[in-house]
Amino acid sequence: MDIVDLKILELLKDNSRMSFNEISLSVGKTEATVRRRVKKLTNESVIRKFTIDYAIDNKPRTRATVKLEPDFKEIKRILKELLDIEEITDIWRLSGDCGLFMKVEIPSIEQFNPLIEEKISQIKGVKIVETCFITDVIK
Repeated sequence: MDIVDLKILELLKDNSRMSFNEISLSVGKTEATVRRRVKKLTNESVIRKFTIDYAIDNKPRTRATVKLEPDFKEIKRILKELLDIEEITDIWRLSGDCGLFMKVEIPSIEQFNPLIEEKISQIKGVKIVETCFITDVIK
């Protein structure tokens, strides 16, 4: 990744609906170059998905954080299995003994326990330490 890729990512982070033409004008490259770079970033999983904050029916989604203690001998397998769970939108590996911190998004609070019990807790080598519901997004 170079400075142009970083500029493209910053623009898409601020407005994922920005057209390739608008991005090309901002970064000083051709539209074809921007299109090729975005495709490359997507293929390399730097850009993994485009998300929205509300469901199609405009109902707010329930968001929560989950802190895990993984068996670090199995971390690659655990991360692969976590990445396959659609409701997990973000995963951070924390320093020290802090483990993994994740953000999940589900259509309703009623779907939280099934997510924890039937998907996350079923991963061998994972211990759930803490869950918290996000009540307000400040920034």
